Amino acid sequence: MKTVEPLRSILHRLIWPSLLVIVSLGVLGAFWHVANTRNYTNLESYFLQICVALIGIAVSFYSARLSVREAAREIIKPHARSAFRRLLSLYRSISEVGRIIELSRNAESLDSDKVILAELKGIVFWKLVTADDALEDWKDIVPDEVKELDRKLSAVNATEERR
Repeated sequence: MKTVEPLRSILHRLIWPSLLVIVSLGVLGAFWHVANTRNYTNLESYFLQICVALIGIAVSFYSARLSVREAAREIIKPHARSAFRRLLSLYRSISEVGRIIELSRNAESLDSDKVILAELKGIVFWKLVTADDALEDWKDIVPDEVKELDRKLSAVNATEERR
């Protein structure tokens, strides 16, 4: 999958622009040759205008597509960074939960169990807050998907409360 993306990128960045330039030069050369040998007929003049317009539209479409992709990447970058930071935070806290569980295996007193459970409860609470913040970040980008996820989470919570 990783090798397909560079090939696609090469196709979009090199081949299509080169193809557009070659077609443009070919059309220009053909009309230049005709202009040097005789005068254009009305039909040829219209055809030249149509060719120039179509090539212009194709170049505009292609360049707009590239600039929109770049703009989208620039808009998404801050959200991706914050999501990545939150993912790292969640990863660290899960590691901490694992460490505390490992410590609880070695603990023998009932008081230490209560302390460990309190620590775990605090970690879980703050990780849920982090997850909620991450969902808020993504509401700006994909609001429909976040609403669907909220709906699913509400259904899961309702099911757990019935137990």
